Amino acid sequence: MTVSARKSASSRDGLGPIACRSCDLHEICRLSGLIAFNGGRGHQQTGGLRTLRAGEVLYRAGDAAHCLYAVRQGLLKTVHLDADGNEEILALNTPGEVLGLEALGNGTFANDVIALRSVVCCEMPLSQLDEQGKSFRELGSALVRLLSKVIAPRPNPARGSVRHRLTTFLLDFGARLERRGLDGRQFALGLSRKDIADLLDTRIETISRMMQRMNREEAIRVRGNKVKLLALAPEHESSARICDAGHERGLTQIK
Repeated sequence: MTVSARKSASSRDGLGPIACRSCDLHEICRLSGLIAFNGGRGHQQTGGLRTLRAGEVLYRAGDAAHCLYAVRQGLLKTVHLDADGNEEILALNTPGEVLGLEALGNGTFANDVIALRSVVCCEMPLSQLDEQGKSFRELGSALVRLLSKVIAPRPNPARGSVRHRLTTFLLDFGARLERRGLDGRQFALGLSRKDIADLLDTRIETISRMMQRMNREEAIRVRGNKVKLLALAPEHESSARICDAGHERGLTQIK
């Protein structure tokens, strides 16, 4: 697939491409000279681009790090493999987010990062970042701000009732896209039901039933892998638990 075809596919999925100003790496790119502004009359991009198809690996745990990566379009997952080769999803990586920051400490990546959709990432060479950092105090301040943003806590997707988990996950995913200037109400998840179940620490059947139920209630509209948020609102944990209990009792009676 060509780069233009991948861009078209991601655009239809609502996963980018985003504008540079919406990216977490934008300020650092500007300060380090990777994007050299010329008196407001345009810019010259000197950093590289990395394209991936769904299922391809951006980097593996233990790989030597030569770049930071900013997601321009598409969707990736950060995963940890245990000693038996079982995969645990640690995070979803949406457009505008920066990957590989852990390599600033020891020069190697800590986890595997895999494309879920067609992906384009901007590359920032660590060598150039190091050279520029010796000359510009502003760059160090920008890095601190970036690290502060990355470590800000997100809602734990595996806490609470199933309805609460799924609602929190969908609202957080939509909000992350909206902050980048993308459509936060209608998007392609890029995740299998198994991936969602693993992320929310529940069973595939439970997730499928809850998504079907919320679709019937017109809280969301589900069409294959695409989701539209209709009347979805943050769940109060107590009411969500009651709804889940009633749903499970109904299933028991049916059996």
